[in-house]
Amino acid sequence: MNSTRTPRHFRLTQILAATSLILLGNPAGASELLFPTTEAEIVKALSLAPETTLQVKSLGKGLQAVKTEPPKVGALIHFDTNSATIKTESYPLLREYANALQGSLTDVVLEIAGHTDSQGSEEYNKGLSIRRAQKVKEFLVLAYQIDAHRLTIKSYGESQPIAPNTTLEGREQNRRVEFIRVR
Repeated sequence: MNSTRTPRHFRLTQILAATSLILLGNPAGASELLFPTTEAEIVKALSLAPETTLQVKSLGKGLQAVKTEPPKVGALIHFDTNSATIKTESYPLLREYANALQGSLTDVVLEIAGHTDSQGSEEYNKGLSIRRAQKVKEFLVLAYQIDAHRLTIKSYGESQPIAPNTTLEGREQNRRVEFIRVR
């Protein structure tokens, strides 16, 4: 992976992720996922209380069921391959999340959900995604003094792709962290 990529490149990657959801639909039944990059976008996306975000599913013959789902956002936090070390180009985005948590979202509890691409075994990817989620939590706690009790972690491994794992770009999009509002 080229470590000299610019912030513009990562913004383009985020736009590609959103575009692939529109053009290809949601792989593996994934919900649409926003990728906010500024404090204001993050606050807006995570400001709804968990019980107010609704998902509507068609059950055939026009019947619908409404299910509540907590707000969640994706963050393309970049890591070295097979590593839980956060790349420095991800620091500005993490700073935006920290600013949101220190500002308008001071009462919010978030789950940091780790995801991987499909390279490697399922067991390995589950372990890698939990280590990556833990590193993001540690970074926010140590660098920005976010209360550790406001951040939980969970591993999803390769189970929830947002892009096809058949291309380099798709795998890059699937190696991500999501922030899910718990409270």
